[in-house]
Amino acid sequence: MRFLILTLALLVSLGTASAQDTTWTYTGGIGLDLGGLGIINPRVGSGNGRFGIGGLGSFSANRKAENSFWNNQVTLQLSLQRLGRTSTTQPDGFQKNLDVLRLASTYGYKIGGEKWFASADLLAQTQLLKTYKSNYLTAQTIDGNADVLLSKMLSPALIQFSPGITYKPNSHLTFQYSPVAVRFIYVADDSLARLDIHGNDVTRDANGTITEVKNSFLGLGSELVGRYENKYFKDRFSTTSTLRLFSNYLENPGAIDVLFTNNFSIQIFKGLSLDLLGELFYDQDVKMNLDSNDNGIYGDGGDANLGIPADKQAPAAQLTGAFMLKYSVIF
Repeated sequence: MRFLILTLALLVSLGTASAQDTTWTYTGGIGLDLGGLGIINPRVGSGNGRFGIGGLGSFSANRKAENSFWNNQVTLQLSLQRLGRTSTTQPDGFQKNLDVLRLASTYGYKIGGEKWFASADLLAQTQLLKTYKSNYLTAQTIDGNADVLLSKMLSPALIQFSPGITYKPNSHLTFQYSPVAVRFIYVADDSLARLDIHGNDVTRDANGTITEVKNSFLGLGSELVGRYENKYFKDRFSTTSTLRLFSNYLENPGAIDVLFTNNFSIQIFKGLSLDLLGELFYDQDVKMNLDSNDNGIYGDGGDANLGIPADKQAPAAQLTGAFMLKYSVIF
């Protein structure tokens, strides 16, 4: 949380000088994903109870002046679930499904006509809660094996700064290009940095043994950002999409890192809507859990005696989807 606060404070200090005689718009929204099923004395063949809670919280502060704009948004995506136990060895507690804390900020100053701006874009991302291999919120002992901490707040943290040019052909569409984008990954916890899954620099010898670990990774490259926002059917349906493409000059520039976020919203009545969220993420330096043995369990160790391979960790595209009721307010 501290790095988000410091980053936002820096942006505020940079924009204060030009913030006079401007119009600020503040928007907040909360989307809730809630579901539950309680069963006492379940019949034979039925399942057990379950409870899930999560959602999306967002806050936007946008400033529009005669010759400039400054758009800021902080979002939190968090989802938890608790399943009824089916054995005495099954852990009891909440599991984490989704946890993303993100800050996006873009500043632009008009340099030609009404469509061209000199601009700077900032993206900062981490998570709120700890993540264990078991996916439970607290460490568990499963089949005699101690749990492993995989990530927590600021481990990892991603910060990307992209100065460049923005082109706005109309009020709905925006393109931004930066030829000198800086991408910084930081893992505050030394033990998590040694896992070699978060994109920080790790050096291995010919046998695959780790010989050096750095808590950070610095990339320099180019970034293209496209944004589209529009409303249809008398403002009852709205869509917001952002596509980020980053190429690292310093390492494998042909592999493009992708962050593609989409939000489709259907207004039920004023302030309340049904939202469909979709996100695609790929980073050549960040490893994902892959279901290599196709058994539907991510992170499975396999069974050599039965010829079942263990799941792998490797760079891959992560797809996330959700739908929820959302309440929004402008103030």
